[in-house]
Amino acid sequence: MKRFILTIPPVIAFAIFVFFYQAHMEAMRVDKEQKEIAAKQKEAQEAEIKKARKIEEDKVAEQEKAKRLALIAKQKEEERNKKEEVLRTIVNDTEAALADGKRLQAQIIKLQADIQTTRAARDKAQTEAMETKLDLEKARIDKSNAEFEIQRYTDMLANRMAQSQAMVGEILKAKNK
Repeated sequence: MKRFILTIPPVIAFAIFVFFYQAHMEAMRVDKEQKEIAAKQKEAQEAEIKKARKIEEDKVAEQEKAKRLALIAKQKEEERNKKEEVLRTIVNDTEAALADGKRLQAQIIKLQADIQTTRAARDKAQTEAMETKLDLEKARIDKSNAEFEIQRYTDMLANRMAQSQAMVGEILKAKNK
């Protein structure tokens, strides 16, 4: 019995320890569950907040995307309008250049015809000038020949007259004798 008495205080102390341990463990379990519930609630609230933020961000992103798409569409429209304007300008310039080219081609044809006419007139004038020079040279030659003939004829007449005077003088001398 003495041994029994010696084991009672530790058993009671152990029982008190177990009682307090169980109570403490129960309080810790309840605390843990409350913390877990609070953490889950907090996570759920954070998830809801994140979900709300995500929805808001998605709305803002959609609005920004719509704005960007509208801006891009506007820029593409402006670029297309600019390209069309440039193409119209190019077409107008090309048509004007072609019209100028046709006008200049007509002028070229007219000028070439004028050049041909002028060349023909020049060739005709040169031919007439050559014929005139030829006629002039022929006239000079004829004049020279005529002068030479006149000189020869004059010399011949002078010789004949001189001979005839010599004869007349001889005849006169012969008559006088």
